Amino acid sequence: MRRAYLRLACLLVSVLTVGSRMPLAAQSDAAPSAEVMRLLQLGSEAMHRGNAVEAEGYFKQAVTAAPEFADAYLGLGLTQVRQAKLDDAEKSLQEAVRLNPQLPGAHMFLGITEYQMNKFQLAAKDLDTEVALQPNNVEALSWLGIIELGSGRPDKAASALDHAAELSPKDANVRYYQARAHSLVAQQAYQALSSIDPDSWLVHRALGESYAESGQPEKAIEEFEAAIKKQPNNSDLYEALGEADQKMSRFDDAIKAYSQQVKLNPHNGIALYNLGKIQVERGNPEDGVPLLRQAIEAHVNSAPAYFYLGTGLAAMGKNEEAADWLQKALLNHPSDFIAQSDYYQLLRVYQKLGRKEDAERAAEELKRLKAKASPGNTQSNLQ
Repeated sequence: MRRAYLRLACLLVSVLTVGSRMPLAAQSDAAPSAEVMRLLQLGSEAMHRGNAVEAEGYFKQAVTAAPEFADAYLGLGLTQVRQAKLDDAEKSLQEAVRLNPQLPGAHMFLGITEYQMNKFQLAAKDLDTEVALQPNNVEALSWLGIIELGSGRPDKAASALDHAAELSPKDANVRYYQARAHSLVAQQAYQALSSIDPDSWLVHRALGESYAESGQPEKAIEEFEAAIKKQPNNSDLYEALGEADQKMSRFDDAIKAYSQQVKLNPHNGIALYNLGKIQVERGNPEDGVPLLRQAIEAHVNSAPAYFYLGTGLAAMGKNEEAADWLQKALLNHPSDFIAQSDYYQLLRVYQKLGRKEDAERAAEELKRLKAKASPGNTQSNLQ
């Protein structure tokens, strides 16, 4: 949770920065005096400098001067959280909530404080309230998800974190907790499935998929093979087995798996693509090209399919057609790896066709992509 505490520290500063989200004088019976406003500003500035002790002093003075002003208690509570004075912080934030139940941020920070005190039910309740007040507040949704995870309720955590991820798709912290929540939900589902029938083909399939996702292809292969023994006519199992075999560089076994999938489903584009790709990579374009043509006819319209077809045709000396497919691959949003490989093949094809200008352009693009991918490229490293 160290990362979570660092995140909290950043939140404290942002809330108390001058001009921040703190809603001064929100729903108070009387507007605070100029002196109270000055104390709040001084407290915010001290907090922004990282001096929580000084900030606490200013907010205590504000509370004394305006004991019915919820914002003063919110500021005081936040400085106390920052100093790990959790009992004091809880009391201050509870008072802020009592004085103004609609005060943005008060329920959230009260919930965070309660979470650090292991009061999970109270924490979840307060974060639920904050989310009800601010349904699109990413911080509140994130903390609700974290608290639900800590409470052993990953299904509820996933719901909150999914919403947070929709609002802030590039937030790495949100994505981490979202992935963890869904992983735990899946584990619970697998455990329930296993308790129904421990030797079910579905259990073996689920375990195989879990091992595959966690980077353990050898264990995944064992589970997929066990599932196939119980469901020998399930084409999806052969696809999963073939993918795991490829990760282990067991290409003969992968060919057997995909071939069986094609027997069960002759128009399965994914199986045809994988068979064709493997054959081209192994230097058997005469076998791979027909399979890749069938895959494309089965609507596997992707940059990799076009690239491997073009590569296979080039290996067979069919350079004009190869150039067409390689160019088509570049128009279909290839990955950097496929794009770099594609330009390399195009360079060779253009040279064989005597297309000097096209070859020069391909060489320039290849050079640019290599530079982009180099470890010393700052822009590449930031992406």
